[in-house]
Amino acid sequence: MNIALIFLISLFIQSYSEFTIFDGTRLQSLSYTINENYDASAPVSMQTFNQDMISYYSWFASYGYCEDIDVPLFCCKNYFDFFTKKWTIVKETSTDKYYVYNFILWRNDQFKKYIVAFPGTNEILELLNEAVNIKLVDYESGNGIKLVNYFKQVAYELKEIFFTKDVLDDIQAHPDYQFIATGHSLGGAVATIFLYETINKGFLDPNNNEPVLITYGQPRTGNENFVLDFNKKVKNVLRIVRDGDIVVSLPYSLINNPYRHLGGLILVNKDITIMTYCPKDIGEDYPDKECQKSTSISFNYHTYYFNPDIKMSMRCY
Repeated sequence: MNIALIFLISLFIQSYSEFTIFDGTRLQSLSYTINENYDASAPVSMQTFNQDMISYYSWFASYGYCEDIDVPLFCCKNYFDFFTKKWTIVKETSTDKYYVYNFILWRNDQFKKYIVAFPGTNEILELLNEAVNIKLVDYESGNGIKLVNYFKQVAYELKEIFFTKDVLDDIQAHPDYQFIATGHSLGGAVATIFLYETINKGFLDPNNNEPVLITYGQPRTGNENFVLDFNKKVKNVLRIVRDGDIVVSLPYSLINNPYRHLGGLILVNKDITIMTYCPKDIGEDYPDKECQKSTSISFNYHTYYFNPDIKMSMRCY
């Protein structure tokens, strides 16, 4: 296990108490307040994004944390009543193979969009499992594309739930609907692999469905060959990173680091007052000063996005 991951685990353990406060009265998320009147009809792209858009979709990423060990599903559903009014749940389920990992797919006929969302790490044991399974493994034998082992395992488990006739029939019945994948932390990595596999299996048409990836605090997910191929197939990548977030610096190897980030970096400063778009195919070594991220020992830069007083992970307080 590399030194950076050992350090990350120690930080997570030290701050774990912050994730377990629950009195059933109010649900927190990463951004402002829910804007129920937000007009999400415009296609999401690198040309149209703004802070209101990123804030709106962050609630979907946060929803993935519902029904974990601290957040009962009824709390999420009561607080997110606007979802059920405007968004139809096509599929909602969990798998207990990876620490009760959740999965949800929405459809909105007014906005002509699908959204699939995944949560981040919920348990210390899950974090330890991630740490010992960070090696790169083949996506398919012989093509040079490699993925982080644990992220691939989770994504492949969920695709067995997703790639069912009822879900695929629903998507194929709406061929012009934009498809958005989102998630926070581990959820961003899983969303990336999941979207990539969905396109490769022919279930999405990149030309018609205009797939979008929106992630928050996503760790590196694969090697350079993976990044280059992914960026050919998914033109719209919004990889939101708060300056100081240590998780986005992982995995990392001191010798010939093979792990690479996707492009599409949107860097939010530590005070959450400035948002900078940093276009680059491979998200490493940005030459512009405003696109160079620092790393902090505080785990709060990973758990708080957009609003410094509200955690990314969904919790009832």
